[in-house]
Amino acid sequence: MRAKILMTVIDKMFQRIDRQTLILSFFSFLIVAFGQPAWISGLGVIASAIGYTLFWRGMLLLPTLRDQFLISVVWYSAVQGVQLSWMATTNYMGPFILVLYLFLIVAMGVQFGLLSFFIRKPLSLSNIFNIAGCWVILEWLRLFFLCGFTWNPVGLALTDSLYSLQFASVWGVFGLSFWVVLVNVMALKAFLDRSIRLGGVWALLAAFPYLFGFAQQKWVESQYPVRSEVNVALIQTALFPEQKEFDPASPHSYVPPLSQWERIFSVLDGTQKVDLMVFPEAALPFGAHRMCYDLSEVKEYFQESVMPPLEKPFASLQRGGWKVNNAFMIQSLANHFKTHIVIGLDDLDADGKAYNAAFHFFPQNLPYERYEKRVLVPLTEYLPMPHWPRFSRYVAKQFGILGSFEFGKEAKVFHAPCPVGMSICLEETFSGVTRDLRVQGAEVFVNLTNDAWFPGSKLPQQHFDHGRVRAAENGVAILRACNTGVTGGIDCFGKPLAQLVPSETEVSSLYFSLPIRTYSTLYTKWGDQAILVISCLSMISYFLLGKKKLL
Repeated sequence: MRAKILMTVIDKMFQRIDRQTLILSFFSFLIVAFGQPAWISGLGVIASAIGYTLFWRGMLLLPTLRDQFLISVVWYSAVQGVQLSWMATTNYMGPFILVLYLFLIVAMGVQFGLLSFFIRKPLSLSNIFNIAGCWVILEWLRLFFLCGFTWNPVGLALTDSLYSLQFASVWGVFGLSFWVVLVNVMALKAFLDRSIRLGGVWALLAAFPYLFGFAQQKWVESQYPVRSEVNVALIQTALFPEQKEFDPASPHSYVPPLSQWERIFSVLDGTQKVDLMVFPEAALPFGAHRMCYDLSEVKEYFQESVMPPLEKPFASLQRGGWKVNNAFMIQSLANHFKTHIVIGLDDLDADGKAYNAAFHFFPQNLPYERYEKRVLVPLTEYLPMPHWPRFSRYVAKQFGILGSFEFGKEAKVFHAPCPVGMSICLEETFSGVTRDLRVQGAEVFVNLTNDAWFPGSKLPQQHFDHGRVRAAENGVAILRACNTGVTGGIDCFGKPLAQLVPSETEVSSLYFSLPIRTYSTLYTKWGDQAILVISCLSMISYFLLGKKKLL
């Protein structure tokens, strides 16, 4: 009944929309929805300058606040419907993911609709800053929904250019969102006031991130030379879930674990000098320590001199003979190539706690390091709302969930050839989580991810674009090893250095030298607090000034 009433209201609203509003809404939709690096390169420059302005100009032609709010909700929901279209994939998540997809795009549409109550004629200077600050607070609040929702801040439009991306080093991706909204509202004010002077101010504001980025990059290159280079090998395993672990629904797709190792061995180049080898998240089945291989079967792959001792945690003597695990295989590989290896593997502690983990194996059988993922994905890694057991059981049944991972407790920097800050999967999209690694001394970020759950979608590229922002925010290069995503290296400015063509079928490896150049950024020092304080002060000043006018 309520849905029917809402549809009636929306229908009446569209009957009152004139042609100019429709035209402006349509063109602004195309600019904003596709104005991200993952979609149409170069369109982000327009989206960050006037993309939203066009919509707001058409919105103000509507007669009532209710109509303006509703068209804002519908328009931005449609924008997010495009940018989050990777979620509308039921291959592994089932139809329930469509419910979550629709909920998210409408919820984000409602957030954007709230801004329509502040976009009024005439626009004061305090109101312009208030609108930008209000939007930053709304984006920031998404971090507190379930595990946090970090996708598609409007500031991503400014990451299309390497120069404007450098602006993130000052105040992070939320600062980029503040600037995008500020510039677009300033353009609206210049248009409404028909002011050439304000048009000049808008042009200067729109150009400033690019000028800043150009100047900063030149300054960093002159003041912070490349200190060293690390020879890396990144492995792309290219396996779907039913290939990696046995699924009774598709038994012919399964690739046995030793065959998975043989795929990996086939792309390793023994002639290359490698300081650091990186594998993706959950690179192999059975985790790190489950004794799943007969030693007799493994001996043909390695000389006995490079194998670790036949003792825990690598091996155990069982009734049928010696059994070894993936940790044994990786340690043997590290010893054979005389290299450090970082790899993602599930792990189970003696107390039964399971983790989505990353391991760092040293050559020469030195004790390895482990990092436990801190930000877990609802449904696939843990059951949300445990205090609602009926709901949790229903969701677990729908998704075939048998257990949950435990949350990691701390950031971890591995002692590799250079200090390596670890993140797994979507942790890379969280500015604060990645910044913790830099604060602890990381000189290179390493992200291990899967990205196979939404095949044939834009997710891998959008995930990669978030990684570029993390590099620019902290002045640190990034290495990414993905199962089916974008495997490659990014320098401290967020510029791609080398990458594999994403593949969902071909195992591959990428060998290159990563230049180590780091520099201190204001974002690393301030974090998100700086832009949040600015946003809150902008909102407070607007309401105080508004109250004075009323008095």
